[in-house]
Amino acid sequence: MPFHKVAIRLFFQSQGCKFFRHLAIVTLFLQSATTFAATEKSDPLKGIEIAEQKKARCLTQASENGLRVLILTDSMGMAGLGPIIDECFRSCPGVGAVHTIMACGTNPLSWMKASPYRKATTRCGFWSIETVAGKKQLQQIQNFYGSKPGARPKPHAIPKIEDLLPAIKPDILIIQNGNNFFGTFKKGNQVDANRNGPVIRAHVNPMIKWLTQNASSVKRLYWITPPQAGNVTPEVQAFIHDIIAECVGQNGLTIDSRQITSYPYKGQARDKMHFSGKAAHDWGRDSFRIIAEDLAQHDIASMQPITSATQNQPIPTAEKSENEINPVCLKVRLKTASSIPKRKSFAPYGECMVAYLYEVIEVLSGQYEAKELLIYHPAYIKNAQQDLSKFRKKNELELSVTELKDESLWATVTQNDEVGAADHTPYILCEDVNRHPNSDNCDDCDP
Repeated sequence: MPFHKVAIRLFFQSQGCKFFRHLAIVTLFLQSATTFAATEKSDPLKGIEIAEQKKARCLTQASENGLRVLILTDSMGMAGLGPIIDECFRSCPGVGAVHTIMACGTNPLSWMKASPYRKATTRCGFWSIETVAGKKQLQQIQNFYGSKPGARPKPHAIPKIEDLLPAIKPDILIIQNGNNFFGTFKKGNQVDANRNGPVIRAHVNPMIKWLTQNASSVKRLYWITPPQAGNVTPEVQAFIHDIIAECVGQNGLTIDSRQITSYPYKGQARDKMHFSGKAAHDWGRDSFRIIAEDLAQHDIASMQPITSATQNQPIPTAEKSENEINPVCLKVRLKTASSIPKRKSFAPYGECMVAYLYEVIEVLSGQYEAKELLIYHPAYIKNAQQDLSKFRKKNELELSVTELKDESLWATVTQNDEVGAADHTPYILCEDVNRHPNSDNCDDCDP
């Protein structure tokens, strides 16, 4: 079905609810990943032409086995970058297999088996394009908004790097990730290095550490950081890029997407982050151009895997990824509360948290010395608004809380913080720790 007809159908199907009207709009940007051929004629020679221009012989010259490529992206990649890079590699005679996997709402730990992400599932979109040995036809899974008329994604388990690498044995690994850290910055414009830095490192370092110890087939790693956006400040974007680049270090090449994109985009979504159309396709081709230029400078056939290249380099420290609960019981009274945002403000994601600031009246058990307590309450879980009315009253409350850990499933969820307590350590109710849909101990999780 033509793209414009899908758009119209989605719009009228969504008229009964404002939230789903907004989702219909977001749909158009995620759905464009499969319909880029309808909005811009796709030329399968462009990838090989770029490789030839950059003199990347490992891509332009056919070999007996061919290079194997694995591409992992979040929803930003679904709207153009992922399929374009996939197409560029497939057009090159030197490439034997390409596996592209795109999962909405992911951070680096989502792709790992480490707790608390063992059961990580995407609920806002999944798309894979994979080479099948001995077959010309590609194997695809399309499970996202608009993949079929009126379609909405079903929960889909996120594949794990520990399984993908032994099965695919990629020579080249490309990761596009980082946008889902945007929601952890207060109002999208305030950088707190002491709070935001550890959260990003806790989600990137474990991936890099695992790769440097186990990715025995990977000879070149590329990490594509977020493109320019309008929902966070340039300072926030620079901070995220710099922390990711620090984590990747000399173990791979960090591609700074801000240098090859320009906000605002013609195919811009309302969230001021996602975009589609020509801008997304150009982002993909320019990323491939940087990769081809890098490969031209390396004889990948004779390169050692990144596991051996790091023998004389410091391996990033991976934070302990355990959801340990060390409870503190406090008697508190509400001082100020953040407003509960509308669902469209964090669509297409399903979870959102709000910050409440409490006065500490008495420590009932455990250790706590501050006079105020900052708690992040889940305001939405799987798009369902939670009842926080009892916390908004000025009555005294007895709450059992624990620190909101940097590697927690909740750490990268969009946070609405209007209480102005950036210097406070964030806490979460003990009862909420395992209420995240991806928690190993979730009582109401998808099968």
